[in-house]
Amino acid sequence: MSERSRATDLLPLGAVVVALLAVAFPAMADAGEAAAILARADAPRTALSEARMKLRVTTSRTGAAAFAGEFAVLVKGPEKIRIEFLAPADRGKLLLVNGKDAWLVLPGTKNPIKVPRSHRVTGGFAVADVARTRLVDDYDAVVERREEFGGRSCDVLRLTGKKGRDPAFPVLRVWVDREEGRTRKIVFLLPSGKAAREATFDEWGSLRGVPTVTRMTIVDALRPGTTVVDYLDAEKATLDDALFVPPARAAVPGR
Repeated sequence: MSERSRATDLLPLGAVVVALLAVAFPAMADAGEAAAILARADAPRTALSEARMKLRVTTSRTGAAAFAGEFAVLVKGPEKIRIEFLAPADRGKLLLVNGKDAWLVLPGTKNPIKVPRSHRVTGGFAVADVARTRLVDDYDAVVERREEFGGRSCDVLRLTGKKGRDPAFPVLRVWVDREEGRTRKIVFLLPSGKAAREATFDEWGSLRGVPTVTRMTIVDALRPGTTVVDYLDAEKATLDDALFVPPARAAVPGR
């Protein structure tokens, strides 16, 4: 076989390699772009990763009177959360989260009640809604599409749980404002692909000089009704780990 024939035979293989590279490099670029978009959107969560907050939560459903309650919240990263109920009827009640453990502490009782970390505080409002989780730590992102949401041009990211991580929802779809880099909407998906809940970040502002979401609306597909969370106050803080341990456990040596 001549050199010319061998070169001609190799052309199809070379064409395939070039085509594969043309597909691979844009995909790598897209992954890098998605990671940068997600990191920018995560910045407000990082700013208040250890903080004191005060929230008002209003739940409403068809045929029932709306309920509103206020809560004092302490967060220390995504693993430590303390929620104090401020409504007169619930005063003294605490919900504590420390790692994978969660307890409900009722006034006048000695022993905390072990509850799932997914425990709902009220209505569609759950512990995960105040955990200052950096999505970029738990998920890989790709840009799925670009579309308008609430009159704003948004990148729509599809997030899938990273290998070795165990987020509560394996897949999220996140709308990020292209101009301001703020999260505008998150849809939480079940492994089946069905939407479990949706959160819209309706208002953004500044609390004590820190840019943050100030109003969020949650619609839970598994629980009828709408929950609106208003962030009344928030400030950075340095918090003692003992604040996130139930009193009865803290009093027992070696526990």
